[in-house]
Amino acid sequence: MATSHTGSLENDHLTVQLIPAEGGRIASLRSRPTGLEFLTQSTRTGPFPKPSLDGLFQTGPCAGIEECLPTVGAGPAQGGFVPDHGDYWQLPWQVLARTDGHLRVSADGFSRALRFTKDLTLQESTLHVRYRVENIGAVPQSFLYACHPLFAVSAGDRILLPREVRELALNYSRDNRIGKRGSIVGWPVTASGIRLDVTAGPETGTAEMFYTGRLHEGLCGIWRRATGEMLEVSFDTARLPHLGLWICYGGWPDPSDGPRQYAIALEPTTSACNTLAEAQQLGSAVELGVGQTAEWQIQFVVQGTRRLSPLIS
Repeated sequence: MATSHTGSLENDHLTVQLIPAEGGRIASLRSRPTGLEFLTQSTRTGPFPKPSLDGLFQTGPCAGIEECLPTVGAGPAQGGFVPDHGDYWQLPWQVLARTDGHLRVSADGFSRALRFTKDLTLQESTLHVRYRVENIGAVPQSFLYACHPLFAVSAGDRILLPREVRELALNYSRDNRIGKRGSIVGWPVTASGIRLDVTAGPETGTAEMFYTGRLHEGLCGIWRRATGEMLEVSFDTARLPHLGLWICYGGWPDPSDGPRQYAIALEPTTSACNTLAEAQQLGSAVELGVGQTAEWQIQFVVQGTRRLSPLIS
């Protein structure tokens, strides 16, 4: 079945737009009552990049909710090389089903013989996304998965992590501002007094990537000061036991590589690392035998106007 340019879901609470031809990404998640857009918007110009093992994520839309599978970071791994942020942001997805309130899209990977399908269902103020990965190859396959939602923010918004989180593992900090890779950093305030849960402005020029330990509670979110609305992200920690946190206030990419990013990403993930090779070494990669499947769900819930979220203890 051919791809279509866009797919939309809409009700009295939310408007959702998906672009199958651009990695099956969710390009817009907008509150109907206030008009607030929760996702970053693409500034890419020129043609969509062709799928490639050498493809760089920053040359694509780099906006909205994209999917990282079978890796986030590029590099060699068991089963062969995997590209930057995986295969699927680079691929056109097929629309398999479309009804009122529901879309199903799918794509087959090129670095691994994996068929990735997702069902989007809109119910009141909740976007339900059900994911399914099938090994369609002739040999066992393994993968790392991370949801990659780039949320729009403004200075003074709040980042809300599961209440059990008191520290984070630092994966990257531009110019080692917070520390070196592997450092354990306090949440929501670091030992050096940097407050991480309140967003700064795009002129700050910083970028950090963190991972939580194994979680019991799969609930996090962004509280938007402009309208008092809250976008909650909920997920099953039996399938997605960790959360990645990307905080970028104009600190990535380098100026010569394109527009600076201003976004927060809350990334439910199978692994507390960003490369498939490391996940394989740690034993956290998902293993699929021939014909086997793996499934999980993520919910994006827009809560109504309020001064503070119940996630804030």
